[in-house]
Amino acid sequence: MVSLKLQKRLAASVLNCGKGKVWLDPNEANEISMATSRQNIHKLVKDGFIIRKPTKIHSRSRARKMKEAKRKGRHSGHGKRKGTREARLPTKILWMRRMRVLRHLLCKYHESKKIDKHTYHDMYMKAEKAREKTLSDQFEAKRAKNKASQERKIARREERLVQGPGERVPHASAAQPAE
Repeated sequence: MVSLKLQKRLAASVLNCGKGKVWLDPNEANEISMATSRQNIHKLVKDGFIIRKPTKIHSRSRARKMKEAKRKGRHSGHGKRKGTREARLPTKILWMRRMRVLRHLLCKYHESKKIDKHTYHDMYMKAEKAREKTLSDQFEAKRAKNKASQERKIARREERLVQGPGERVPHASAAQPAE
């Protein structure tokens, strides 16, 4: 078997493709081995002894189908998510959208003389106050919840100390008989 390394390289250059895309006719190996110039390779290509393989087809039908499903809201469960909820759609952006809608509505009412400037200002500022109030309420609720869980932990720890190391009381949910 003759080495056709040179011919393959030249053919790739002539056919303007990679060496993997070049097909050399195995029946004409001796004829091809004689060709040592680009001109000779050109002649062999013309004769059909050297061929450029067709490009492989990479179908996008599955990708299109998946995109269509995603548009419908499929494939977006917990397992498919990379970022946190805040990273995927920040609450700040939601807030901004909500405020802009309300403020545009206020502007419209103000321009059409449905509300005067005092009412406009009161309502504009009321939204700010409402936001601050909801934030403070949430913060208070969180603080109360944390405090309650801390107290429960301390109570459990004290119970364990009183019982001693040998005895263990089963968990409340496990203690109930199954019906």
